[in-house]
This record gives sequence, structure tokens and C-alpha cells, in this order.
Amino acid sequence: MFDYKPVKGTRGNGLSAHSSTSAWVRFLRNYGPIPTNDNMYDESIQRALKRHKIAPITLPAPLVGRLVANFEGENAISHIITGTAGDGKTYHCREVWTALGGDAGVWNAGDKVQTLKVGSRTLVIVKDLSELREDESAEIIVAFARDVADPAAATTYLLAANHGQLLEKLKSAPPSPEVERVTAVVEELLVTGRNPDAGISVGLDDLSRSPAAEMAMQIIEEVTSHDGWEGCGSCAANAGDGICPIFENRRRLTGKGPDDPFRRRITALIELSERNGNHFPVRQLLALVANSILGHPDARDGLMSCAEVPAIVQSGKADRASIYRNIFGENLRPSKAEKTELFRKLNMFGIGAETSNRVDNLLVYGADDPAYADDYARLVLADPIYGATPSYVGAQRVYLEGAEGTDRRAFLGALRAQRQRLFFTMPDELAATYDLWDLTVFRYAGLYLDVAAKVADRQAVPRQAVSMVVRGLNRIFTGMLAQNQDELVLATSGSYSQSKRSPLLDELISVPRQGGEEVSIITDGAGGFCVSVKLVRGSEIPPVTLSLSPTRFEFLGRVSEGALPSSFSLECHEDLLAFKARLLRETENRRRLDGDDEINEGELMLRFIDLAGDGRAVARRVVVRI
Repeated sequence: MFDYKPVKGTRGNGLSAHSSTSAWVRFLRNYGPIPTNDNMYDESIQRALKRHKIAPITLPAPLVGRLVANFEGENAISHIITGTAGDGKTYHCREVWTALGGDAGVWNAGDKVQTLKVGSRTLVIVKDLSELREDESAEIIVAFARDVADPAAATTYLLAANHGQLLEKLKSAPPSPEVERVTAVVEELLVTGRNPDAGISVGLDDLSRSPAAEMAMQIIEEVTSHDGWEGCGSCAANAGDGICPIFENRRRLTGKGPDDPFRRRITALIELSERNGNHFPVRQLLALVANSILGHPDARDGLMSCAEVPAIVQSGKADRASIYRNIFGENLRPSKAEKTELFRKLNMFGIGAETSNRVDNLLVYGADDPAYADDYARLVLADPIYGATPSYVGAQRVYLEGAEGTDRRAFLGALRAQRQRLFFTMPDELAATYDLWDLTVFRYAGLYLDVAAKVADRQAVPRQAVSMVVRGLNRIFTGMLAQNQDELVLATSGSYSQSKRSPLLDELISVPRQGGEEVSIITDGAGGFCVSVKLVRGSEIPPVTLSLSPTRFEFLGRVSEGALPSSFSLECHEDLLAFKARLLRETENRRRLDGDDEINEGELMLRFIDLAGDGRAVARRVVVRI
């Protein structure tokens, strides 16, 4: 699908600069969401590169070096590469093959299983286990299991397979003790990354765990700096006052360095989406970049070629190629965008549909309101290509004048595009003023990213975040608008049922470290963070933790400011009530260990929760005689 080796430019291939750029743009379209499967397979891309004499897109791949060193070493072990479709499994196999001396022509011949002599051993490479017939995969699995269980085996393996197909092939293979042991090892490697059986010599790398946000930046860098763009400087579409939308989108995506707000906010969306469990394979990231640069609703398949640019510019609709719309697939038919997994993930943020009064006041009234004049000039007028375009200014004027018989819907569509543009271009110094993340459904996403960065760097977590999480938990645990944020109010309805309102106080747990108790935000060990509740002193009893995804964090933030839990997210509400049940069990265990008895001399002390005048939950004791 892509190549990682640096290859020199193609200007010496006899093509003019413009024709070579046109070929490059046509090739780049293959990575976009077009109605063909050519952009899905490594072999198809390799043939297209050779046919058009185009330098491949180059990306770093440290995994290849490690695999090559393993297979060349004295104690080589077999290896499995897994992940989702489009993660680059076939590429890794090909690069290992060529780096170990394999012939590229033999590889491209199409055989799914290749063998190569490496020193005194034979290396068997399976490009994709799922593409083998059932009898072929069974034969491979049996041989693989036999050899990885034999320290003296002269054959090592490199297998590539999707997650589900890998386990399915292992479980459908003819049963044997070795196959059963290998299956158990692979299942454990997929979950924990640890091999529980020292007698099985196999390693596993899951490409779906690679940080997609970092890969996105590398893909953007490689695509925007590719040699194929060299002809743009002499293209007639960029002569005089002309502006080619492809050239303009590529320029904006190139940005002004790694701190460019556009790039950082793209990666922020990808990171947040992945934290919510939505993985972005490399194939989808390539499609995102291609669509961002080439997208236009009037182009064939929604993706421009160089030949279509003059007609688009002449029609006066070049602004519809806005890269800020293309990121969300708005260059495609709505039905197509909805069916494309990449855009479904990004459109979950609601950018364009979500807004704030301040942002809309700027966009609607900024041209005439002195209070917004400076910011309007900086944020809208300064961008005549996708900001203050003739179509936007005209629609704005019609909307404000409100003449009878005029259609205001055109301006509402233009307003959506401007909100999208502002999200990606607003300078950091104005982001807080205009509450940047209010342009998304995740209003607390900025705080979430700040907490994640500080936890990763082992820095102090912002007090604002801890207070928000504790206040949100207290309101969920009690079902009341409790304001407590320096103590966790653990309440119950008298049972472990997931009651929405819990009037009985079980424990007040100190948030600052005190008497062995503490509520904090710590790393979850997987790149994210969790809320940790420690109930006893010492390390022999671990704290009770709950991983905080962006959705759960947003849920707690919304609840902390007064939203009803079940109306915002029933799933999150149930998850947090289950977390409360775990805490209740731990406090009961603590009382049992301490020898506390709820009934003392025939009296049962109940503590009901009341809200004081300042909104804090306080205990009201009631004695029940038994």
C-alpha cells in the first residue's frame, strides 16, 4: 500500500513538470474514498507506482528493522503481525523480505506464501493468513505450531493476519497439543502482550496499537513534500491571480511547522477518537490526507484531478474545495460519507453543527459590530479564499437584511463551513476567548488532552480536572446536585442495585491523601488515564480504578455542571454506577477487616444525606433501635 524507502524524484523521466504532477495527482486519488478497491491492496499500489514512474510515499517503520535483526540473529524466533485491515501488515512482510535479500519481482508475482533462506534457517512468510484456503492455512498452522514449540527447529515464520482471522484460523486447525499451546499464547499476547509459555518461541506485534496521531503527521509530511508536487510552481492554474484549490489545500495542510494549529487539531481529533476506541488504520489516514487535498463536490467521485481545476475555478465555486470541509467528507454525497468509516468517526465530533453564541455572533455580525471588528478582520477577512469569499459575504448580507422571498438556507450552510474552518485555524491565544471546543460535542476535550499530556509526562494534574471528576462522581453516586469536590460521597440506596437516587451515606472518602485515602487521576498503563480511589494505607491492596475515555470524561464534566446523567449517556451512567458498586464492596470489606459492626448494642445508625445551603452533601444521623 505504501513504501518506506526514500526514492529520488521523477523529474528525469521525460515528462514535463505539469504532466508529471498531473500523474501524481491521479495516483493520489487512488488513496481517496473512490468507488474502487485499488486503494486497498499493496500489490495494486506497487503496480501503479511502476506504471506511472512515481516515487512511492515514504514513511518510517521501526518495526521492520527489529524484525530483520530478529530473523538474522542467532536466536531468531517466529513472529506474528496482526492488526485491522489497512494497518500495513502486507507492507511489513514485503519490506522484511527485501531487506533479507528476497527478490522484489518474486514477491510481486502474487504467491501468498514465500520462503527464503536466512543463514542456516528457512524463513516462511505468509502475506495474509486469511487469504489462504482452509486446507492451506491448516497446513501452515500445524507446521508453525510444531516448529515454534521445537527449540531445534530450522524454520522460522512471519505470519500476517487480522485479529479475528488469526484466532479463527488457529481454532479451526487440526487439534494437537502444540496447536492448543500456541493458541493460548497468542490469545494472551493479544490481550496483555506477555507470553505465558516459555516453551513457545513466538512474538506478536499489533499494528492497531500504534499511535495514529503520530502516524497522521508523518503521512501529512510525506504527502505534502512529495516530489510529485514540483510541477505546481509552473502550472498555469497558479499563474497571475489564479489559485488552484489543490495547490491551496496542499499549502494549508503543509502548515507552518509542527505547532501549526491546523495540524495539531487534526491530530487532537484522531487522538480523541482513538481514546474512544475508534482506531485509524494507515489506509484511512492516507484516505483522509488525499480527500483533504483533492476534495470538491463537483469533481468526479468528489476528488479533483488537475484537468478539472480550470472549470472549477471558472465556475466561481473553488471555495467549495475548502480543506476544512473535506476533512469531514463534505465533498462527497451525504450517503457516501455516512457509509465511509473514516468520516463517520470524525463526524461524531459534530464540528460545523455545534457552536456557541460568541462564535456565531462573530461570524454573523462581526462585519458590522465594533466589538468583533478586530477579530472578524483577523479570523474571517484575512482569508479571502475560504473565509470572506464573495459567496459567503453575499449570503451573509442577504441573511442580515432578511428581505422577503429570500432563501436563508444558503447562509446557514456557509455558516457551517465557517465554523469548521475556525476550529482548525483559530490561533491559540483566541481559543479560550471563543471556547474553541464548544465547536464540538466534546466541550471538555481540551481539558482531557491537557490531563492526558500531564499524566504521560508525570506532571501534576490540573486541580480543575480533579474537582470536576469528583463533583461529577458525587452527583452520580448520590443522584443529587452535590457540590462536594474535596471528598467523594459514596452513597447507597440500601442495596447494590443501580438506583438513580441514593439517600444513605456509606462513606466520605478524602480526595487529598489522608489516613490512607486518596482520590486521584493516574495513568491507566495504556497511554490514557483513569480515576483512582485508594481506601486503605499501603500497597498490598490496590486502589479501585476506572478508565476515563473522552466520552466518560465529557459525561462527568456535563454532570458536574448540572446535566441529568441518564439523559446524556445511559451507557456511561451504568458504567459509573457499576464503579460505585465496586467501591461499596471495598468499603464493606474494609469495615469487616477493621471489625466494625453496623449494629451496636441493639442500635443501627443510619446516615441520610442532606444538602446544606452551599450545596454540600452532609450526613443526618438517624438511630434505629433493633
